[in-house]
Amino acid sequence: MTTVSNEPSSIPRHNHIHIDNTHILAQVPLLWLAAFVGFSLFYIALPGLIPTGWRWLFKIIPIALLLFLALTRTEGRVRALLGLGLVLSAMGDVLLAMDGLFVQGLAAFLLAQVTYTVLFVTQRNWQPRRLPWAALILVYGLVCTLVILPAAGDMQLPVTAYMIAISLMAIAAGFRNDQQFLWVAMGALIFMISDTLIAVERFVSPFAYSGIAVMSTYYCAQLLICLGIVRHSSAGQEKLL
Repeated sequence: MTTVSNEPSSIPRHNHIHIDNTHILAQVPLLWLAAFVGFSLFYIALPGLIPTGWRWLFKIIPIALLLFLALTRTEGRVRALLGLGLVLSAMGDVLLAMDGLFVQGLAAFLLAQVTYTVLFVTQRNWQPRRLPWAALILVYGLVCTLVILPAAGDMQLPVTAYMIAISLMAIAAGFRNDQQFLWVAMGALIFMISDTLIAVERFVSPFAYSGIAVMSTYYCAQLLICLGIVRHSSAGQEKLL
């Protein structure tokens, strides 16, 4: 005779599983966030406390923290491309922190922009209503290029190539298959602003607090891009449960 047990089944019911990934900080440990903000502010606000020979190391600690998050909270192709983009960014940071290696640093960041572009294209979702985003990036990139190029001297070709690369990256960020695509897209735009500030300070006219402006926008940009991708990756994994 077959009996029917009234005890609750030990088999997990996946349809009851719910993880709130709607907020961009949902997957970020508070300790990690505190470390990222703390090291970023320390490098930006208190550079005089850092020995000159060690500035490059403190500069990349926030990027290293983002890399740790990317490697532990994403998988497969996303992890490979996001991780590579961050590694190339860290290489660019180190090279730019050293005298006489501006071109090499620019090349490392160009490769980082190409890597981010490939990542965003793999998540593409063509939507005509997002065309204004592409127009915004094109106009901003064109205006910045017209302002910077006349003062760039023999760096005109590398600067032009870089502006094209970062503009394509920002456009691709606006066409990702993500309802909350603006997190990553705004990170990409802020990345453009940060690099524009570097070019203005170097080629056009030095300005007060340029280091603070450049690094604060840079860290903010990388944070938004990384957290946006991590949030989207976590939300995709939740749908599979």
